[in-house]
Amino acid sequence: MLRRPDPPAADVALAVPPIPFYPGDAVPAEITVTPRRDFTASLGLLRLESIELLRIDSARDAWPRRRLAPARSLGDSSPVALPPTRPVDYIFAQNTPMSAGVSQHYAARLQLPRQASPTVKGKYARITWQLTATVSAAGDGILAHLADDTAGRAAQELVVFAGPDAAHIGGVPLPERPDAVRAHRAVTLNLTLDAGQVPNGGIVSGALTALPRASFRAREVRVDLVRWERSGSKQTGVTESRQILQRPAVLAAGAAAQWHFRLPVPAPLMPSVLAQHTFVGWQVRAVIARTLRLGISVTQPVQIYTSPQ
Repeated sequence: MLRRPDPPAADVALAVPPIPFYPGDAVPAEITVTPRRDFTASLGLLRLESIELLRIDSARDAWPRRRLAPARSLGDSSPVALPPTRPVDYIFAQNTPMSAGVSQHYAARLQLPRQASPTVKGKYARITWQLTATVSAAGDGILAHLADDTAGRAAQELVVFAGPDAAHIGGVPLPERPDAVRAHRAVTLNLTLDAGQVPNGGIVSGALTALPRASFRAREVRVDLVRWERSGSKQTGVTESRQILQRPAVLAAGAAAQWHFRLPVPAPLMPSVLAQHTFVGWQVRAVIARTLRLGISVTQPVQIYTSPQ
C-alpha cells in the first residue's frame, strides 16, 4: 500500500547575496527556518559542494562523480588536473527546539577552496556549485537513533567564476603575446595573438602572416576560434566564431602576406579548465583552404576565463 509522504516539518529559506564569487572567496549566507509544528532539530547543516558530471557511453549516460585524483608516476610531467573539491560544511543548529510558527534566523560564512573548479556548462562538460541548507528532525522512542529525518531543505546554485591564470590549464604557462609558427612545404605560417587570456564575451585578436616558398592559389584564408570539451568518454569540438580573411587568395613566392583578425568569444560559462573528469580547452586555428587538397593550418591555445557580464 502506497503511503503519502509526510509534509516537511519546517520551511527553510536560503539567501545568498548576488555578488560574483571566485575561488578562495567567502560565501555569506542567511538561513531562515520556520517550523510548521513543534520538533527538535537534531542538526542544521549548510553544505557547499561542487558536482562534476561524468558522461560515459552507456545507457546510464551521466551521473555526478566525486573522486580522488588518480596516482601519477614519478617523472610524469603531464598537465595536472585540479584536485577534487570536498564539500564544505557548517553546522548552524544542533539539538535545537523548534516552535511552530516561530522563525529561527542563522548567519553563516563558508570559504570556497582556492583551487575550486569554476562553473562550466557545456554540451558534455558540466561543473556546478550548490549551497544546501538541511534541517534534520530528531525522533523519539526506542528507535530514535534510526528516526532522524529531513524536516526541511533549501538549495541554491552558485556561479563560481574563473579569473585569469598565468599558469593556464594544467600548469602550462602562456606568454603575454603567444604565437605559433608552422612550416609547410609551400608556406610558413605565423599566428600571433594580442593576448593569451581573454574573458567570455571578449575579443580574441591577432595577426596571421604567411611566407610562401612557392606560388599557389587558395580557396580561402580564415581563422577559427575552436572550443574542445571532454567529459569522461564524451568529446566534442565546436567552432564558436570564424572570420574569413580573404576569399579567394593568390600567394606569390617570396611575398609575405599578413591579415589581422578579431574573433568574438561567446558569453556562456565555458572557461578553460582541467578537472578530474572534465576538460575545456580553447584554441585559435588559422587555415589556408585549397580546392581538392588538404588545408594548411597552424593553431595556438588561448585561455578563456569567465567574468560577470
